Amino acid sequence: MSEIVESCNAAGDSCEVQEVSGKLELNTETAGAGEPGIAPADKKPEKAEKSQAPEKELVALFQQKLQERTRERDDYKKKIQETEAKLSALQASYDAVTSNGDDEMSLRRQIEDFKTKLNQAEQKLEGRSRLIANQECQISALAKQVSSLKEVVAITKNLLEIRNMEVKHLQEDVNSMESKISAERSRHDEMINRMNAAAKLNADLKTEYETQLSLFQNLRKKYEEKVSLLSDKSESEANNSCGK
Repeated sequence: MSEIVESCNAAGDSCEVQEVSGKLELNTETAGAGEPGIAPADKKPEKAEKSQAPEKELVALFQQKLQERTRERDDYKKKIQETEAKLSALQASYDAVTSNGDDEMSLRRQIEDFKTKLNQAEQKLEGRSRLIANQECQISALAKQVSSLKEVVAITKNLLEIRNMEVKHLQEDVNSMESKISAERSRHDEMINRMNAAAKLNADLKTEYETQLSLFQNLRKKYEEKVSLLSDKSESEANNSCGK
């Protein structure tokens, strides 16, 4: 196949060469007929140089076409080589499959093994699905328990707040009672101090009374003695006057 393409490319290049050479011959003929082309030998050098310009352009065009055809030929060669490599690989794989009947049996065994593994995988997947369902049920139950515990915690928190308020009120009552007890205790101490002062004053008054009473008794005793002496004296004087 590559030889055919190469021959086609070579034929195309030869056709292009023939086409370009035909153009060159046409230009030379027209130049010989008196049109702008290759100048005759009997013309001046300026006219010869002017007639060579179209020939240079045709040569450049020929070279450009030749390069394009060469690139196309190389591309076709590369594509044909790639196609031949793919065909060789396909032929080798086909030969490997069809060369022996044991390959078919091995393929069947592999298919059976794949089916068995697929069934096992499906069973594992079902087991995992059941496990996931059970875990989802457990998660749902745990979520309900968590919700219940949150409610219990909220209720307990409210009860603790109520208890704290009650304790606060009781503490205020206790503080009030302690202040009253302290005031009563201070008043009681003041009364005791007053009573002690009164008892001391009473003892002092009693001592003073006893002192005054003792003095009064002594004065009375002296007065009685004085009276008795005076009465005895008056009686003696009266007796003396009566005796005279």
